[in-house]
Amino acid sequence: MIVIIGGSFAGVQAALELRRLNKQQKIVIYEKETYLGYVPNGLNEFLKGKINSLEEAILYDVAELKSKQIDVHLGSECTFVDPAAKELTIVKAGQAELVSYDQLIVAAGSIQRPLALEQGTNLVYQTKTLADAQQTLDKLQGDVSSVAVLGGGIIGIELASALRQFKPELQITILEKFDRLLELAVDEVISSAITEKLQESNIQLHTGIDFESIHEDAQSACIRTNEGSFKTDMIIKAPNLEPNHQILEDAITLDIDGSSIVNRNFQAEDSIYVLGDLLRLTLMPIKEKFYMPLINNSVRTALVAADHISGKKELTFESTKTNVFAAFGMTVVRSGAQKRNERFTSYHINKCNGVYSLPGKDSPQVYVVIFVREDNHQILGIQAASEADISPFANLFSLVIRGKLTVEELATHDFFFHAAYPSKETHCLNEIALDYLYNEEKR
Repeated sequence: MIVIIGGSFAGVQAALELRRLNKQQKIVIYEKETYLGYVPNGLNEFLKGKINSLEEAILYDVAELKSKQIDVHLGSECTFVDPAAKELTIVKAGQAELVSYDQLIVAAGSIQRPLALEQGTNLVYQTKTLADAQQTLDKLQGDVSSVAVLGGGIIGIELASALRQFKPELQITILEKFDRLLELAVDEVISSAITEKLQESNIQLHTGIDFESIHEDAQSACIRTNEGSFKTDMIIKAPNLEPNHQILEDAITLDIDGSSIVNRNFQAEDSIYVLGDLLRLTLMPIKEKFYMPLINNSVRTALVAADHISGKKELTFESTKTNVFAAFGMTVVRSGAQKRNERFTSYHINKCNGVYSLPGKDSPQVYVVIFVREDNHQILGIQAASEADISPFANLFSLVIRGKLTVEELATHDFFFHAAYPSKETHCLNEIALDYLYNEEKR
């Protein structure tokens, strides 16, 4: 029997792939929540009016899985793993039972890192789970005139943008510990473009913030920092995530950050596989491991593990860290490494950026940044931002990175052009590659 702990994206995808590869294998999922696969930005989608209830952000249907002979147990939490006995302790409705397994897949996901200063407070909210999102929404729908968002990364700016759409009159403040918005996520060229849009939306941004304490009364909270105090009706924390590794602490070897140590098949022990947000993954262009809690990464690790468990042993996965996010009327696409990753390499990473036009009405502009290995001109990363919807660029960027194209190859790559369709004689990637080569001559 294959037992899967966690019914989010990695766990469900592993079950589906295992069933596709083996019609007879017994597969069981234990999920502590009462649903499968809640998309973590569901609250944002509701605030923007794209869904009518938070429940619409639940991706998987239990009945459909059961129709594929995948046994699903909701409200069932794993509290202990015994690798020697190949047993689990599962608690449901206060009752504990032992469950045996032949192969175990742990896909328990990630959690929002707790902040020491929030202990004992009642006005600090978060958004990751359905219960978190519902509690936050209930508060927002009440008498709230100001919100402080703790964190100016992707989670924070997407949330602030959605809040502005939900309540245009809301006073919104973003407090970020780094010196600029999105410092870990994107290059400063794109960060600056987003910051400008944010300020146009009348959102207050404070960077270089060290949080000291939170003091609150019945209706409001005061956040004390190195840059002074900020009074607000509500605080929503949006810091980075960390592995939800508690049940694995006594079962397998963990890295210093709580991520699981696994082989290339995501196998931690002979009969234990660990997936998704519990891992640090190799960033393909530079062969260095990073914590990258992305749904697409979770799904791909599940495919590899299922392939290996089923005896195929054909699939491998290294991430290009490809994703898309949108805030304040701009869509941002990124894939691969960036300049800040240079400290993990033995070579220099050069950067080239520019503003180009896209095909279509009024020729919308797009900010593009490429990151290039100096010695052999391999393109290691691409980022772009535009007021146009450039989300389809994500797969293109990923293929450029995974294909290890050089700047010379990209400069003359034959992107499609036809006058009857939205296209240009040269693609913006042709243009930035040519700019890189021209600028290199001047370096």
